[in-house]
Amino acid sequence: MLKLEKKSEEQSSSPMKTKVLLGHRRPADGKLFYHATACPSPNFSTLEGDHHADVCVVGGGLTGVSTALHLAKSGISVALLEAQRIGCGASGRNGGHIANGFSCELTRMEKMLGFEATKMLWQMVDSYLVDIDQNILTHGIQCDRKFGYIYAANNSYQMRELALLNDRLKSKYNYQKTTLLHKSELGKFLRTAQYSGGLFDKTCGQINPFKYLQGLVKQLKTMNVKIFEQSPAQAISPGSDLTVHAEKGRIKSKYVLLAGNAYLSCNTPLLEDKSIPVSSFVGVTTPLSRASIQSILPRDVTVADCNKIPDYFQIIAGNRMLFGCGINFLGKEPKTFRKIISSRIKRLFPQLTSFELEYAWSGLISSTTNKLPHIGQINSQIYYAQGFSGHGVVLSGLIGKLISEAILGNSGGFELFSRIKHKKLPPYPIKSIGLGIANLLHKLQ
Repeated sequence: MLKLEKKSEEQSSSPMKTKVLLGHRRPADGKLFYHATACPSPNFSTLEGDHHADVCVVGGGLTGVSTALHLAKSGISVALLEAQRIGCGASGRNGGHIANGFSCELTRMEKMLGFEATKMLWQMVDSYLVDIDQNILTHGIQCDRKFGYIYAANNSYQMRELALLNDRLKSKYNYQKTTLLHKSELGKFLRTAQYSGGLFDKTCGQINPFKYLQGLVKQLKTMNVKIFEQSPAQAISPGSDLTVHAEKGRIKSKYVLLAGNAYLSCNTPLLEDKSIPVSSFVGVTTPLSRASIQSILPRDVTVADCNKIPDYFQIIAGNRMLFGCGINFLGKEPKTFRKIISSRIKRLFPQLTSFELEYAWSGLISSTTNKLPHIGQINSQIYYAQGFSGHGVVLSGLIGKLISEAILGNSGGFELFSRIKHKKLPPYPIKSIGLGIANLLHKLQ
């Protein structure tokens, strides 16, 4: 067993002297394709009584599971608390896109952080794509990994921006995996009149995120990680060891990671003021004929357009189309969201005349004002991660790895992310309405 030494209070921006209170947002109901078609997940017991671990992870999604996996491989004892079931939040609801980079534009990042820091962050994300594929190969995870990703331009302005990005990636970042596609070339991959062109990335693509998460959790079981479901954490009490309280039990640990992202609320302004939970919507069609698929996506690639709030789509297992779109800044689920998804598909692919949405659901995304992850420490013992802003499949796993490294004493990558400055948001619902107006103005511009 490795020996963990608690960090000095000088490393803490706000030493915890009272309880940290936690709350949980319940996932919306919906018919989820991933859950309905995956092998049944094992049931884990509810937390009861007193337990001990070196690290307590709050949140059973990709961030928490990634952290637990890296720590357990290093001989650290871990207990993981999930308020509902493993993968019931964003990790079992997202579009499954394996996309490089961030939701924030590179040029904006360079202005905020400087070129060298931005390049290091980009390279860390790029390297973690290799880690994901290594996990899939090493652990034999059957998660429908596909390669090929297109960023599609809706107009000439977006096309010029993609051309500039392509040049910048090659000349400044030594990233040689993208190809600029003009409209005629795009037609080989994607049959729609909507787009002016696109940028193709051969190493990005898609996975079934829930099956991937299940594969990682299977590894946790072999490493004797204590996993508890239906056990929402309610509070964290200070002490030489922290105490995480649930309704029927407690866990004492040296360190705690808050990894609930948009589904976890906390009475600490450091977390609550820097991100906002917003709703996004996903639908999955009935099975499509081979001829229908050839008429829309003949190369079977994953696509996202370049709008601030993108439409994204791909063909998934069972010859179905997964289509995601829209944002509700109040975190609500409009009654008409199924109709919205269907109309977007029909507008994009009028040749697709015979389909229905068999599955449709919503999910919460934790977003920040700069669209970059918000990670750090409440004090020397409590870590947090939130605000992946739509790039969570890759970033959540990477951040989990970096937090585990920081707990083990190698904090270089963690500190690079934690130094990113995030603007304070006003209280709810003002911040939700304000962000909605800001995005509307951006769209009009």
